[in-house]
Amino acid sequence: MIRRFSLPDLDRILEIEQQAFPKSPYDIATFLNLYWFYPETFLVYVHRNHGWEKGAILAYIVFSEDGHIISIAVDPKWRKKGIGKTLVDRAMNHPHIKKIKAEVRMGNTGAQAFYERMGFRVVGTVPNYYGDEDALVVEKRTSRPSVP
Repeated sequence: MIRRFSLPDLDRILEIEQQAFPKSPYDIATFLNLYWFYPETFLVYVHRNHGWEKGAILAYIVFSEDGHIISIAVDPKWRKKGIGKTLVDRAMNHPHIKKIKAEVRMGNTGAQAFYERMGFRVVGTVPNYYGDEDALVVEKRTSRPSVP
């Protein structure tokens, strides 16, 4: 199940973030800002059959209304099960988004392969995006027909 992020989710999101991005995890202030600026498009993936009432949060995505994936992370124990794809598909089906893009660390070959499998293509680079490393900019057009 995918639902909107809520403040009680914060501790779990920080855990996933630390596991997914040990070199440069977002901190609590960053996630509070993302919640403030993107309340409609800060989503969590919840596993309903995981033993407690609300279910366990396994992943999250934050994207802007114009289709920029700000951050996405899946608990490493739950990767390669379609969760990341499901979250990106949800973003791509958000109203008015014609294309979706993200930045990927040059050294993150796993993320590069993930986006490539989903049909994204590299459209540019951003020097020193991560401070110590460049980023690839990946992009994919949605399959939604244009509305006049």
